[in-house]
Amino acid sequence: MTQTNSPSTLRTARYEPLLRHLSRLDRGQLAALRRSLGDDLPGQSVPWLEGVFLRSGLGQMQEARWQALAVVAGLYALIERPDAAAEPAPIPEHRDSFGHTFGRLYLAQDQRPSTEKRFLALLDADMDALPYALRQAVTLLKAADMKPDWVQLMDDVGGWDHDSAGDWIRRRWAKDFYRTAERQTHTDTDDDTAPIPTGTLAPQPDDTDEGDTL
Repeated sequence: MTQTNSPSTLRTARYEPLLRHLSRLDRGQLAALRRSLGDDLPGQSVPWLEGVFLRSGLGQMQEARWQALAVVAGLYALIERPDAAAEPAPIPEHRDSFGHTFGRLYLAQDQRPSTEKRFLALLDADMDALPYALRQAVTLLKAADMKPDWVQLMDDVGGWDHDSAGDWIRRRWAKDFYRTAERQTHTDTDDDTAPIPTGTLAPQPDDTDEGDTL
Protein backbone atom coordinates (compact mmCIF):
# COMPACT_ATOMS: atom_id res chain seq x y z
CA MET A 1 0.00 0.00 0.00
CA THR A 2 1.44 3.36 -1.02
CA GLN A 3 1.60 6.01 1.69
CA THR A 4 0.57 9.49 0.63
CA ASN A 5 2.25 12.40 2.35
CA SER A 6 0.32 15.60 2.96
CA PRO A 7 1.78 18.93 1.76
CA SER A 8 2.40 19.88 5.39
CA THR A 9 4.33 16.67 6.01
CA LEU A 10 6.39 17.15 2.87
CA ARG A 11 7.12 20.75 3.84
CA THR A 12 8.27 19.99 7.36
CA ALA A 13 10.25 16.91 6.27
CA ARG A 14 12.98 19.14 4.86
CA TYR A 15 13.88 20.15 8.43
CA GLU A 16 14.28 16.60 9.72
CA PRO A 17 17.95 16.40 8.64
CA LEU A 18 18.61 19.64 10.55
CA LEU A 19 17.14 18.16 13.72
CA ARG A 20 19.35 15.08 13.30
CA HIS A 21 22.44 17.26 12.85
CA LEU A 22 21.59 19.29 15.94
CA SER A 23 21.28 16.05 17.92
CA ARG A 24 24.89 15.22 16.99
CA LEU A 25 26.43 18.47 18.28
CA ASP A 26 28.85 18.21 21.17
CA ARG A 27 28.36 19.84 24.57
CA GLY A 28 30.47 22.87 23.68
CA GLN A 29 28.49 23.56 20.53
CA LEU A 30 25.18 23.20 22.38
CA ALA A 31 26.42 25.62 25.05
CA ALA A 32 27.37 28.11 22.33
CA LEU A 33 23.89 27.79 20.82
CA ARG A 34 22.29 28.46 24.21
CA ARG A 35 24.42 31.58 24.64
CA SER A 36 23.51 32.70 21.12
CA LEU A 37 19.93 33.26 22.29
CA GLY A 38 21.22 36.53 23.75
CA ASP A 39 22.68 37.74 20.44
CA ASP A 40 21.51 41.06 19.06
CA LEU A 41 20.98 39.21 15.77
CA PRO A 42 20.01 35.54 16.05
CA GLY A 43 22.96 33.25 15.33
CA GLN A 44 25.47 36.12 15.24
CA SER A 45 27.90 34.43 17.65
CA VAL A 46 27.72 30.97 16.02
CA PRO A 47 28.85 31.44 12.40
CA TRP A 48 29.61 27.69 12.22
CA LEU A 49 25.84 27.13 12.26
CA GLU A 50 25.92 27.97 8.54
CA GLY A 51 27.80 24.72 7.99
CA VAL A 52 25.18 22.77 9.96
CA PHE A 53 22.44 24.24 7.78
CA LEU A 54 24.33 23.41 4.57
CA ARG A 55 25.07 19.84 5.67
CA SER A 56 21.36 19.50 6.42
CA GLY A 57 20.58 20.23 2.78
CA LEU A 58 18.96 23.62 3.35
CA GLY A 59 21.21 25.54 0.96
CA GLN A 60 21.12 29.32 0.70
CA MET A 61 18.32 31.02 2.61
CA GLN A 62 16.99 34.51 3.05
CA GLU A 63 18.42 36.22 6.12
CA ALA A 64 15.09 36.23 7.98
CA ARG A 65 14.66 32.46 7.60
CA TRP A 66 18.31 31.85 8.57
CA GLN A 67 17.83 33.84 11.76
CA ALA A 68 14.54 32.11 12.52
CA LEU A 69 16.21 28.69 12.31
CA ALA A 70 19.10 29.96 14.43
CA VAL A 71 16.58 30.88 17.15
CA VAL A 72 15.02 27.41 17.08
CA ALA A 73 18.48 25.82 17.18
CA GLY A 74 19.24 27.84 20.31
CA LEU A 75 15.94 26.82 21.89
CA TYR A 76 16.69 23.19 21.06
CA ALA A 77 19.99 23.49 22.91
CA LEU A 78 18.16 25.12 25.83
CA ILE A 79 16.06 21.99 26.44
CA GLU A 80 17.73 19.02 24.79
CA ARG A 81 20.86 17.30 26.00
CA PRO A 82 21.48 14.68 23.31
CA ASP A 83 24.27 12.14 23.47
CA ALA A 84 26.43 12.87 20.45
CA ALA A 85 27.68 9.27 20.43
CA ALA A 86 24.19 7.77 20.35
CA GLU A 87 21.90 7.28 17.39
CA PRO A 88 19.46 10.18 16.93
CA ALA A 89 15.93 9.50 18.14
CA PRO A 90 13.45 8.81 15.31
CA ILE A 91 11.43 11.78 14.09
CA PRO A 92 7.79 11.41 15.19
CA GLU A 93 5.26 11.21 12.37
CA HIS A 94 2.66 13.33 14.19
CA ARG A 95 3.63 16.97 14.43
CA ASP A 96 1.99 19.22 16.99
CA SER A 97 1.92 22.96 16.57
CA PHE A 98 3.38 25.08 19.34
CA GLY A 99 -0.18 26.16 20.14
CA HIS A 100 -1.20 22.60 20.98
CA THR A 101 1.90 22.05 23.13
CA PHE A 102 1.39 25.32 24.99
CA GLY A 103 -2.28 24.44 25.42
CA ARG A 104 -1.23 21.28 27.26
CA LEU A 105 0.99 23.43 29.48
CA TYR A 106 -1.96 25.75 30.14
CA LEU A 107 -4.03 22.78 31.29
CA ALA A 108 -1.21 21.38 33.41
CA GLN A 109 -1.08 24.74 35.18
CA ASP A 110 -4.85 24.69 35.84
CA GLN A 111 -5.49 27.31 33.14
CA ARG A 112 -3.35 29.93 34.82
CA PRO A 113 -4.15 33.37 33.33
CA SER A 114 -0.49 34.35 33.16
CA THR A 115 0.20 31.35 30.90
CA GLU A 116 -2.52 32.40 28.48
CA LYS A 117 -1.19 35.97 28.60
CA ARG A 118 2.30 34.73 27.73
CA PHE A 119 0.89 32.79 24.77
CA LEU A 120 -1.02 35.81 23.47
CA ALA A 121 2.11 37.93 23.75
CA LEU A 122 3.91 35.33 21.65
CA LEU A 123 1.24 35.53 18.95
CA ASP A 124 1.59 39.33 18.90
CA ALA A 125 5.38 39.22 18.54
CA ASP A 126 6.94 40.45 15.32
CA MET A 127 10.16 38.94 14.01
CA ASP A 128 12.31 41.22 16.16
CA ALA A 129 10.44 40.32 19.36
CA LEU A 130 9.95 36.65 18.50
CA PRO A 131 13.31 35.32 19.83
CA TYR A 132 12.69 36.72 23.32
CA ALA A 133 9.01 35.71 23.37
CA LEU A 134 9.80 32.19 22.22
CA ARG A 135 12.61 31.86 24.73
CA GLN A 136 10.24 32.79 27.55
CA ALA A 137 7.63 30.33 26.31
CA VAL A 138 10.08 27.46 25.84
CA THR A 139 11.55 28.12 29.28
CA LEU A 140 8.06 27.58 30.72
CA LEU A 141 7.77 24.30 28.80
CA LYS A 142 11.17 23.23 30.10
CA ALA A 143 10.10 23.88 33.69
CA ALA A 144 7.08 21.62 33.13
CA ASP A 145 9.24 18.91 31.49
CA MET A 146 7.58 19.52 28.12
CA LYS A 147 9.11 20.21 24.75
CA PRO A 148 7.77 21.39 21.39
CA ASP A 149 7.86 19.45 18.16
CA TRP A 150 11.12 20.88 16.87
CA VAL A 151 10.57 20.04 13.20
CA GLN A 152 7.15 21.70 13.17
CA LEU A 153 8.48 24.70 15.09
CA MET A 154 11.27 25.15 12.54
CA ASP A 155 8.72 25.27 9.75
CA ASP A 156 6.36 27.61 11.61
CA VAL A 157 9.00 30.08 12.76
CA GLY A 158 10.51 30.04 9.27
CA GLY A 159 7.24 31.45 7.90
CA TRP A 160 6.52 33.83 10.77
CA ASP A 161 7.60 36.96 8.94
CA HIS A 162 5.58 36.32 5.76
CA ASP A 163 2.27 38.18 5.63
CA SER A 164 -0.06 35.38 4.54
CA ALA A 165 1.88 32.43 5.96
CA GLY A 166 2.56 34.23 9.24
CA ASP A 167 -1.11 35.07 9.74
CA TRP A 168 -2.11 31.48 9.00
CA ILE A 169 0.48 30.11 11.47
CA ARG A 170 -0.74 32.44 14.22
CA ARG A 171 -4.38 31.44 13.59
CA ARG A 172 -3.46 27.75 13.69
CA TRP A 173 -1.54 28.15 16.94
CA ALA A 174 -4.50 30.01 18.48
CA LYS A 175 -6.98 27.35 17.33
CA ASP A 176 -4.80 24.54 18.62
CA PHE A 177 -4.22 26.27 21.96
CA TYR A 178 -7.89 26.92 22.70
CA ARG A 179 -9.18 23.67 21.26
CA THR A 180 -6.76 21.75 23.46
CA ALA A 181 -8.09 23.57 26.52
CA GLU A 182 -11.72 23.25 25.40
CA ARG A 183 -11.39 19.53 24.70
CA GLN A 184 -10.08 18.89 28.20
CA THR A 185 -12.76 21.09 29.74
CA HIS A 186 -15.48 19.06 28.01
CA THR A 187 -13.83 15.85 29.13
CA ASP A 188 -13.79 17.03 32.72
CA THR A 189 -17.37 18.31 32.83
CA ASP A 190 -18.91 15.84 30.34
CA ASP A 191 -21.53 18.30 29.14
CA ASP A 192 -22.09 20.84 26.41
CA THR A 193 -21.96 23.88 28.67
CA ALA A 194 -18.24 23.69 29.50
CA PRO A 195 -16.69 27.19 29.49
CA ILE A 196 -14.27 28.21 26.79
CA PRO A 197 -11.01 29.78 28.05
CA THR A 198 -11.11 33.55 27.86
CA GLY A 199 -8.50 35.71 26.19
CA THR A 200 -7.98 38.66 23.91
CA LEU A 201 -7.59 36.36 20.94
CA ALA A 202 -10.47 33.96 20.41
CA PRO A 203 -10.02 30.69 18.50
CA GLN A 204 -10.65 31.06 14.79
CA PRO A 205 -13.27 29.00 12.93
CA ASP A 206 -12.20 26.44 10.37
CA ASP A 207 -11.29 27.94 7.03
CA THR A 208 -10.23 26.61 3.72
CA ASP A 209 -6.65 26.29 4.87
CA GLU A 210 -7.04 24.32 7.09
CA GLY A 211 17.95 31.13 26.88
CA ASP A 212 19.08 29.44 30.08
CA THR A 213 17.44 32.14 32.22
CA LEU A 214 14.98 34.86 31.45
